[in-house]
Amino acid sequence: MKKGAYILLIVLGFSCKRESNKAPLFEAADIDYETVIESNTLELSEINSYETLSIEKLKEYFDLVKLKNQHTKFNEDITLQLKNYTSENLIDFKLSERGEIENVRQIGEIQKISDSLSRIQLEFNITFDNTRFKDFVFAYITSKTVLIDGGKLKSNKVRFSRE
Repeated sequence: MKKGAYILLIVLGFSCKRESNKAPLFEAADIDYETVIESNTLELSEINSYETLSIEKLKEYFDLVKLKNQHTKFNEDITLQLKNYTSENLIDFKLSERGEIENVRQIGEIQKISDSLSRIQLEFNITFDNTRFKDFVFAYITSKTVLIDGGKLKSNKVRFSRE
């Protein structure tokens, strides 16, 4: 019985030694290079996503303003939703059903205020009863990383302001 245990230990020892002599699958330089490429790609896509997110949220804001003006019985609920977008009144007149926001575009570069806060200036046209107004607003994007089920997700919140 002891002979069998010794033979088993010797075989096990040789098999472990043979596995440790194998070459690694990846070299450190390959991993570093891929990481650098990924981080540059993330920065470019992050800039595009900030612009797209800001434009979508601005359109949602204007849609809520129109809805509030069309259906006064939901005034309180819609006003609470509008406070998620801004603390001020961005539109001083009432948008009718025919009022539209058009040609929303970013002006200038994204300004990084801090690690978690960026600012974008958006320019847009408001068409209202055959009249076109050109206006602009600043979109402040707050970013934070949230852990959900062990994975990291980036959360962005957009608020609008005149300054």
